[in-house]
Amino acid sequence: MNSLLLIAAMIALSPATISAAPPAADIDAESAGIVRALTDAMGGQETWDRLPCFRFDFVVVRDGKEVARFRHWWDRRNGRCRVEGPNDQGKQVAAIFTLADRKGIAFVEGIGESDPALVAEIIQNGYERWVNDTYWAMMPFKLHDPGVRIRYARNERTLETVYDVLELSFVPGTGLTPDDRYWLYVNRKTHLIDRWEHILTGQKPPPSGASWEAWTAIGPVRLSLQRRIQGKPVMLRFENAAAPAAFDENVFNFASVRN
Repeated sequence: MNSLLLIAAMIALSPATISAAPPAADIDAESAGIVRALTDAMGGQETWDRLPCFRFDFVVVRDGKEVARFRHWWDRRNGRCRVEGPNDQGKQVAAIFTLADRKGIAFVEGIGESDPALVAEIIQNGYERWVNDTYWAMMPFKLHDPGVRIRYARNERTLETVYDVLELSFVPGTGLTPDDRYWLYVNRKTHLIDRWEHILTGQKPPPSGASWEAWTAIGPVRLSLQRRIQGKPVMLRFENAAAPAAFDENVFNFASVRN
């Protein structure tokens, strides 16, 4: 599976990944109600937590043309994934694995891969895609994850909108990029995020940003299905998004599956 380098080169963003056992989320009192209103407006944290399956394509668009597509089938009930997309050589690969141990099977151009080292590499890259792409898709539902720290930063006003701006950071030692910082612009009227900004590990101010657009009902939850990257001719789209009750078992066994 193509590494995060493609996306990093385009939009310079990768989420923090939980790799140890950091403390519970640290949310200040002023932010707590805003976070709850945000997730409630998206259908509810408890609703998301009970969601058995999540399906979507992570699509990168530059200058109006699709340049990459990564397809995801996430069996949340059983902790397993299928991730498909181009690798660094442009070949279509598929990684099928369990999240707990990152063990599974892999296909290259529809043919089962038998080399254990290559299988492990494809699965690792698939796991990294899963981390990155799901974070972009449903970040607000991860605001209570261990190691997360949220502080109320300020409010900002435009002619028509008042925003509560929340600063999102991570406890030292959390994940791969604990120095990342995000600012979430929560619309006080809709309680949804209209945009976010970020300064990532190793970067210097000013922050980069992206809009959160096309809020859409996906089963019992609402998700933003489009991002416009600030100052770049790049968009991210989440296509074929669905929340089925279950996946056909062929998804986790066969070289190719229908959408």
